[in-house]
Amino acid sequence: MIGWIYITILIELAVVSWIDIKIKKISNLWLFLNFVLSVAFHVLYPEVYYWDWATLIFPIGWIIGGFVLFVFGVMGAGDSKFLATLFLLIPLEQHALMFEKVLYTTLIVGFVFLLFKIAKDFKTIKAYALSSYWQGLRKSIKSSFSFAPVVLIAWILLGVEQWL
Repeated sequence: MIGWIYITILIELAVVSWIDIKIKKISNLWLFLNFVLSVAFHVLYPEVYYWDWATLIFPIGWIIGGFVLFVFGVMGAGDSKFLATLFLLIPLEQHALMFEKVLYTTLIVGFVFLLFKIAKDFKTIKAYALSSYWQGLRKSIKSSFSFAPVVLIAWILLGVEQWL
Protein backbone atom coordinates (compact mmCIF):
# COMPACT_ATOMS: atom_id res chain seq x y z
CA MET A 1 0.00 0.00 0.00
CA ILE A 2 1.15 3.51 -0.76
CA GLY A 3 2.13 5.38 2.42
CA TRP A 4 0.28 8.65 1.81
CA ILE A 5 -2.91 6.77 0.92
CA TYR A 6 -2.66 4.79 4.17
CA ILE A 7 -2.26 8.05 6.13
CA THR A 8 -5.17 9.67 4.24
CA ILE A 9 -7.46 6.75 5.10
CA LEU A 10 -6.17 6.81 8.69
CA ILE A 11 -7.08 10.50 9.03
CA GLU A 12 -10.49 9.89 7.46
CA LEU A 13 -11.16 7.00 9.86
CA ALA A 14 -10.10 9.11 12.84
CA VAL A 15 -12.50 11.90 11.83
CA VAL A 16 -15.36 9.51 11.05
CA SER A 17 -14.73 7.70 14.36
CA TRP A 18 -14.92 10.95 16.30
CA ILE A 19 -18.16 11.90 14.53
CA ASP A 20 -19.59 8.41 15.02
CA ILE A 21 -18.84 8.53 18.75
CA LYS A 22 -20.23 12.05 19.07
CA ILE A 23 -23.48 11.80 17.08
CA LYS A 24 -23.81 8.03 16.33
CA LYS A 25 -24.31 8.68 12.61
CA ILE A 26 -22.08 8.42 9.54
CA SER A 27 -23.00 10.89 6.81
CA ASN A 28 -23.47 9.70 3.25
CA LEU A 29 -20.96 12.39 2.24
CA TRP A 30 -18.22 10.06 3.47
CA LEU A 31 -19.50 7.40 1.09
CA PHE A 32 -19.35 9.87 -1.78
CA LEU A 33 -15.82 10.94 -0.78
CA ASN A 34 -14.67 7.31 -0.65
CA PHE A 35 -16.15 6.62 -4.07
CA VAL A 36 -14.43 9.68 -5.59
CA LEU A 37 -11.11 8.77 -3.93
CA SER A 38 -11.47 5.21 -5.20
CA VAL A 39 -11.87 6.36 -8.78
CA ALA A 40 -8.90 8.72 -8.38
CA PHE A 41 -6.72 5.94 -6.92
CA HIS A 42 -7.66 3.63 -9.79
CA VAL A 43 -6.68 6.29 -12.31
CA LEU A 44 -3.48 7.44 -10.56
CA TYR A 45 -2.16 4.04 -9.43
CA PRO A 46 -3.46 1.37 -11.84
CA GLU A 47 -0.68 -1.04 -10.81
CA VAL A 48 -2.03 -1.11 -7.23
CA TYR A 49 -5.70 -0.28 -7.84
CA TYR A 50 -6.55 -2.23 -10.97
CA TRP A 51 -10.05 -2.70 -12.34
CA ASP A 52 -11.27 -6.17 -11.50
CA TRP A 53 -14.64 -7.61 -10.51
CA ALA A 54 -12.99 -9.19 -7.47
CA THR A 55 -12.54 -5.66 -6.11
CA LEU A 56 -16.30 -5.55 -5.53
CA ILE A 57 -16.64 -8.83 -3.59
CA PHE A 58 -16.01 -7.37 -0.13
CA PRO A 59 -17.94 -4.11 -0.72
CA ILE A 60 -20.98 -6.07 -1.93
CA GLY A 61 -20.51 -8.47 0.96
CA TRP A 62 -20.58 -5.55 3.42
CA ILE A 63 -23.80 -4.26 1.86
CA ILE A 64 -25.53 -7.66 2.02
CA GLY A 65 -24.06 -8.74 5.36
CA GLY A 66 -24.57 -5.27 6.79
CA PHE A 67 -28.23 -5.33 5.79
CA VAL A 68 -28.72 -8.63 7.61
CA LEU A 69 -26.88 -7.29 10.68
CA PHE A 70 -28.96 -4.09 10.49
CA VAL A 71 -32.22 -6.09 10.41
CA PHE A 72 -31.13 -7.91 13.58
CA GLY A 73 -30.06 -4.66 15.25
CA VAL A 74 -26.38 -5.55 15.36
CA MET A 75 -24.96 -2.92 13.00
CA GLY A 76 -26.14 0.45 11.77
CA ALA A 77 -26.92 0.98 8.11
CA GLY A 78 -24.34 3.76 7.88
CA ASP A 79 -21.64 1.45 9.21
CA SER A 80 -22.15 -1.15 6.50
CA LYS A 81 -22.38 1.45 3.73
CA PHE A 82 -19.23 3.15 4.99
CA LEU A 83 -17.36 -0.16 5.17
CA ALA A 84 -18.45 -1.02 1.64
CA THR A 85 -16.98 2.20 0.24
CA LEU A 86 -13.93 2.00 2.51
CA PHE A 87 -13.05 -1.35 0.95
CA LEU A 88 -13.02 0.40 -2.44
CA LEU A 89 -10.04 2.40 -1.11
CA ILE A 90 -8.11 -0.67 -0.02
CA PRO A 91 -6.00 -2.51 -2.60
CA LEU A 92 -7.54 -5.86 -3.58
CA GLU A 93 -4.61 -7.86 -2.17
CA GLN A 94 -5.37 -6.51 1.30
CA HIS A 95 -9.16 -6.97 1.35
CA ALA A 96 -9.08 -10.33 3.12
CA LEU A 97 -6.47 -9.15 5.62
CA MET A 98 -8.50 -6.02 6.45
CA PHE A 99 -11.66 -8.10 6.78
CA GLU A 100 -9.81 -10.37 9.21
CA LYS A 101 -8.67 -7.35 11.25
CA VAL A 102 -12.21 -5.90 11.33
CA LEU A 103 -13.65 -9.27 12.39
CA TYR A 104 -11.12 -9.86 15.19
CA THR A 105 -11.34 -6.29 16.44
CA THR A 106 -15.14 -6.40 16.45
CA LEU A 107 -15.20 -9.67 18.39
CA ILE A 108 -12.69 -8.43 20.97
CA VAL A 109 -14.34 -5.03 21.45
CA GLY A 110 -17.80 -6.60 21.57
CA PHE A 111 -16.67 -9.16 24.15
CA VAL A 112 -15.07 -6.46 26.31
CA PHE A 113 -18.25 -4.35 26.14
CA LEU A 114 -20.29 -7.44 27.07
CA LEU A 115 -18.07 -8.11 30.09
CA PHE A 116 -18.39 -4.50 31.25
CA LYS A 117 -22.16 -4.65 30.76
CA ILE A 118 -22.40 -7.87 32.79
CA ALA A 119 -20.20 -6.44 35.54
CA LYS A 120 -22.24 -3.22 35.66
CA ASP A 121 -25.71 -4.85 35.71
CA PHE A 122 -24.81 -8.21 37.23
CA LYS A 123 -27.74 -8.39 39.68
CA THR A 124 -30.33 -7.57 37.02
CA ILE A 125 -28.82 -9.96 34.49
CA LYS A 126 -28.58 -12.73 37.07
CA ALA A 127 -32.24 -12.19 38.09
CA TYR A 128 -33.39 -12.34 34.46
CA ALA A 129 -31.35 -15.49 33.82
CA LEU A 130 -32.59 -17.28 36.94
CA SER A 131 -36.21 -16.38 36.23
CA SER A 132 -35.89 -17.42 32.56
CA TYR A 133 -37.02 -13.99 31.42
CA TRP A 134 -35.07 -14.13 28.15
CA GLN A 135 -36.38 -10.90 26.63
CA GLY A 136 -35.22 -8.96 29.67
CA LEU A 137 -31.90 -10.75 29.65
CA ARG A 138 -31.36 -10.02 25.97
CA LYS A 139 -32.36 -6.40 26.44
CA SER A 140 -30.08 -5.90 29.43
CA ILE A 141 -26.96 -7.39 27.80
CA LYS A 142 -27.49 -5.77 24.41
CA SER A 143 -24.86 -3.18 23.81
CA SER A 144 -24.49 -0.70 21.03
CA PHE A 145 -21.18 0.93 20.33
CA SER A 146 -19.83 3.14 17.59
CA PHE A 147 -18.40 0.89 14.91
CA ALA A 148 -16.11 3.37 13.13
CA PRO A 149 -13.54 3.34 15.98
CA VAL A 150 -13.41 -0.45 15.68
CA VAL A 151 -12.60 -0.06 11.98
CA LEU A 152 -9.96 2.54 12.90
CA ILE A 153 -8.30 0.05 15.27
CA ALA A 154 -8.41 -2.61 12.54
CA TRP A 155 -6.83 -0.16 10.07
CA ILE A 156 -4.03 0.64 12.54
CA LEU A 157 -3.43 -3.10 13.04
CA LEU A 158 -3.26 -3.54 9.27
CA GLY A 159 -0.67 -0.75 9.06
CA VAL A 160 1.38 -2.24 11.89
CA GLU A 161 1.39 -5.61 10.17
CA GLN A 162 2.23 -3.99 6.84
CA TRP A 163 5.18 -1.89 7.95
CA LEU A 164 6.54 -3.44 11.15
